[in-house]
Amino acid sequence: MDEPTAVTLPSGHQLTCDTCDGAVFEQHHWKLQTTGMTFMNLDWANRDAACFVCVACRRIHWFHL
Repeated sequence: MDEPTAVTLPSGHQLTCDTCDGAVFEQHHWKLQTTGMTFMNLDWANRDAACFVCVACRRIHWFHL
């Protein structure tokens, strides 16, 4: 986990929270699990998502990498 910070999107806009309009986020990377890959015990092969957690209200914003 990185230190909470403002996030600039690839479009150049700053990310703001949909719930509280906060602009400071913790960044995490989480696995996107699928039933098929779990069934075959291949969870490690699933893709990652970049997740930004608003420090003000704790809402999670998910982005597929």
